[in-house]
Amino acid sequence: MFARLSKEKNMFRHVQLDNLFVTEYMPYAPESYVKVYIAGLSMAFSEESTLDGLATMLGLDKATIMEAYAYWAEQGIINVLSSEPPVVEYLEVKPLSSQVKKYSKAKYESFNNQLHAMLPSRTILPSEYNEYYSVMEIFHIDLGAMLAIIQYCVRLKGESIGYPYILAVAKNLASQGITTEERVNEKLSELALYEKELTAILKALGSKKSPDHNDSQLYVKWTKTLGFTPEVVIHVAKELKKGGMERLDGKLTKYYENHVFSISEIEEYNANRDRQYALTKEINRILGIYIEQLDYTIETYITKWQAFGFSDDTLVLIAKYCYAHEMRSLSVMDETVKRFYKQGLLSESSINSFMNEAVSIDGEIRALLTLAGVTRNVTTWDRDFYHTWTYSWKMPEAVIQYAATLAVGKGNAMAYINSILASWHERNVKTVDEAKKHSVAQPKEKQSTVTQKSAEELNSLFAHLNPEDI
Repeated sequence: MFARLSKEKNMFRHVQLDNLFVTEYMPYAPESYVKVYIAGLSMAFSEESTLDGLATMLGLDKATIMEAYAYWAEQGIINVLSSEPPVVEYLEVKPLSSQVKKYSKAKYESFNNQLHAMLPSRTILPSEYNEYYSVMEIFHIDLGAMLAIIQYCVRLKGESIGYPYILAVAKNLASQGITTEERVNEKLSELALYEKELTAILKALGSKKSPDHNDSQLYVKWTKTLGFTPEVVIHVAKELKKGGMERLDGKLTKYYENHVFSISEIEEYNANRDRQYALTKEINRILGIYIEQLDYTIETYITKWQAFGFSDDTLVLIAKYCYAHEMRSLSVMDETVKRFYKQGLLSESSINSFMNEAVSIDGEIRALLTLAGVTRNVTTWDRDFYHTWTYSWKMPEAVIQYAATLAVGKGNAMAYINSILASWHERNVKTVDEAKKHSVAQPKEKQSTVTQKSAEELNSLFAHLNPEDI
């Protein structure tokens, strides 16, 4: 067995990564070392785990794997019990702050002296010294690099600066692979160049605080990673006026995700967003629904409908159509919009024509109900029936009207008409005279030949139906 669990780790019945490993160890370790730790942990439950098997799984050579384990052993979260054959024991992961370690006074004597010279008015306790030593060793930061970081932080915050802030900056740089004095100086010099721009941004946000390291990091993200110009960043900051750098970061990230970069693009995007909010509220009002947070609706429906080519006025018209036909939800309206799009009905005029035709059809259905002795409003169910008779079965209007006269006095007139027309459709009846010749038995309202079919026959029937014809 190549890897195994200590008694503490063996309490778990499945692979479980400690939160401490994820938050305190993983961010600063080489990627391949992290893979080795996790993959080896998963193999620790198998009696047949081997170094060769781990190497094959990760595509790494055995020397690299053992280097990784040497690294984790130095961090105190594994033990390498033997090298021939290699046996690795996974230990309980403990907070870095609890890893008590003695440091060589001779090794850090020069560092201590230079630190004291930087902070002559400060009393530096042994615990603070140990924190610096620990971070330098865990994250492999050079002594000169750490001194440069401390000097940079003191310049930003003054001698009263707390060491947790300094250590946070050091860890942040280490996570970017910046651990040598030369690279730290290069990075900090780059960040110092942005002080003027950052001061202007903070002023635009209405903040009187001085720029710090976090602000500089955000500025690098906005200008180098996201690609915004300093002028655009300041313009957006002036629009916000409050909320600080975090809100500005969220706003710029949103613009980036929507491929909006210039001031003119941002102004157009914001104007369009305002229109989208107004449109969404109007559609919700027409449908009779209330949604407090509109962003999800805009992203899920409005933006998509507009991308189809529908204008705001057309979407309002469709919403009114949906309300009138008792389709009063955004999801149902979405299906309606898709159907209009599929039929090429994108403009107000084409949809108005469709709606006028629908009104005309409703009139024809209402006339049928009158012939059947029924007085009520037309329903979606009625429209579905009528569509089947005229579009799918292509029954002549006169034949449909004659069937309606036969439904007088029936409990469910439309269902009764449908039964008669279905029988005639099977016999290919196309005229009233042919209909009269067929002595149609009065369908029993509580009985249907469908009930005689088996489940298998019904499944076969529905499998061959065209959804467009239903």
